[in-house]
Amino acid sequence: MSVPRSRTLIPAAFADLSRWPAPDEEVLNEEILRIYRPRKLAVAMYADGVAHEQITAATAIPRQKIFYLVGRCMAGGEDGTIAGFRALVPWKRLRGYERRAPVVHELGEGSGGCAGALSQLFARFPEVELHIRNRFLGTGERSVRVVRISYAELHGEFLDQLRSLGFTSEDWPFSTKNCGYKSLRQFCIGLLSENATRWFSARSGEEAARRHGIGSGRRSLFPQLRGYGACQLDFHKVDAGSVLILETEDGGRLPVPLARWHIGFLIEERWNLVLGAFVALEGNPSGDSVLEVVESAIRPPAEESDAATCPLTIDGKVFPIQIMPEIAFQGFGVLKMDNAWSNAATEVVDNIIRTLGCAINFGPVKAWWRRHPVERIFGKLSERGLKRLPSTFGSGPKDTRRNKPVEQAVKFEITIRDLIDVIYACIREHNEEGNEGNNFSSPIGALQHGLNRSDSGVFLQPLPIPAQQDLKLLSHVEVVKVCGSRKNNIRPHVTLGRWKYTNAALANAYDLIDRQLIVYCDRRDVQVANATVLETGEQLGALQGPANKRGDHISWRNRALMNQAGLSQRLHENSTSVAARWCDGKADELRERSKRARNAKRASKEALSLSKVQADQKRIGDKAAVGDSLIPSPPSISPKTGSFFDFEAPKTGPTYLGD
Repeated sequence: MSVPRSRTLIPAAFADLSRWPAPDEEVLNEEILRIYRPRKLAVAMYADGVAHEQITAATAIPRQKIFYLVGRCMAGGEDGTIAGFRALVPWKRLRGYERRAPVVHELGEGSGGCAGALSQLFARFPEVELHIRNRFLGTGERSVRVVRISYAELHGEFLDQLRSLGFTSEDWPFSTKNCGYKSLRQFCIGLLSENATRWFSARSGEEAARRHGIGSGRRSLFPQLRGYGACQLDFHKVDAGSVLILETEDGGRLPVPLARWHIGFLIEERWNLVLGAFVALEGNPSGDSVLEVVESAIRPPAEESDAATCPLTIDGKVFPIQIMPEIAFQGFGVLKMDNAWSNAATEVVDNIIRTLGCAINFGPVKAWWRRHPVERIFGKLSERGLKRLPSTFGSGPKDTRRNKPVEQAVKFEITIRDLIDVIYACIREHNEEGNEGNNFSSPIGALQHGLNRSDSGVFLQPLPIPAQQDLKLLSHVEVVKVCGSRKNNIRPHVTLGRWKYTNAALANAYDLIDRQLIVYCDRRDVQVANATVLETGEQLGALQGPANKRGDHISWRNRALMNQAGLSQRLHENSTSVAARWCDGKADELRERSKRARNAKRASKEALSLSKVQADQKRIGDKAAVGDSLIPSPPSISPKTGSFFDFEAPKTGPTYLGD
């Protein structure tokens, strides 16, 4: 049966009334239900084609009112669909109030009776509304704008602009007690519903704008269905001061003060299980550090490496692959990282995908809410361990836990090894501690329980044997030039990390001198290196390091740090050679001897002058004794004060100076 023409107010797409949005009748009071239920019944009878007379008789709603109610139901709702039965709730407003009557208000009457006055003003003067929008959101202005202008300052500009348009004290908003401040503030807050991203960016900062996607009600594209389905990788800046003391095989100690450094974690998203970690002693993590984190989670550490044992744990084990050897080289489906340059490097992405066969999901930088599990673990481990050390930098300069961190690190000689042990112990404690997210089961216990249950969806998925045995996939790769000399019979070799590498095949291949090789060096042990000729792809096999370095099983990163620290220390302690110091000493000795000789010569001249004076005095005394009775005594003459010849004149006889 065809629907009557008058019933076409309801489009065919909305003919099914059971799918209309409706209010929860359980929460409506009796007065509202007394009005709402007859309205709902009238609309339902209208949709079923019941005659208008019967609808009016059943609901006491006249015909014209029925059309009005159906039109309200078909109006657009706030959620993008029709208003539906929600429009039938008494006093429900579907759109904003539009004032048509002029504002008549006496000064001193408060703000009542002025609803819609601001919207009416903006309709008359759209340039005022545009100015308010631009100033509040910081857009559309060519002049220098005020960052996050306050409501009070914006209200002052609003009043100044109205005065320039000829508004007097009898016009709204000047005729109200608050001069329209409350209406203007509500208008600015209402701009949030128009463009939330722009509003938060202008008023709360970029981080708040990026956080707008949290809690949007949309399900994640990668739901946590099972263990080892998705993993998260991120780096955390450690704010505990330390002194990196590199100890060489020969007993050398190279101290390097460190204020801040990074540690990278790889966690399993379903149970928040920390799978691997790597300490990156860098200002910014590099691509090598990213691959180190991934490798620490899938390949068991060598027995002689630093990550093999931790003295602060019961059995010295830290990571799940040490506690559960059966999950060695275990793969996963998705790896979540931010799009930092170290994570998005081509070598990093290619190696991870080629080795693990997983998908990589890149999220925005500094958006902790996208990877909140790993950020939460960072915070918990820092609070438990690093921020309790005397060398902590705390959360900032005003943190009360901060007390001369660098001096404390030097005083207590807090080495990087000490900090790593604290971090590893906290990782082991976290993995074995029950938490509410796992129904108070520990992450490692949840993993073991999942592997023991066939219906849990967790199963062993190790990497292929060739991928486990081929160390090139997760090795440090460098293109180097073959050194050597045919003229002086210097055998071919390569220099990598200031070490000289060679083997029997390379040492006898003089034709490879000045050609390029690709060297794959194990990041955990620099003794493990393989070489391939770049041009031909010929594999030269494993290379051998220097004979005197045969026992140095250190990582690529530690060797680089040791080289940097050693060279820096040598420059700080740089001094002249023994021969140069001997020459400088001889020169000083000759200068001192020459000085003494000049002083001795000057002393000899002074001694001669003194002797001459003494001889003159003696002669004067002798002549005075002979001529005492012959020459009358002249008047007394006082000697000059301060004269070199400071002596008394004879009492009788003349005074003779010289012969």
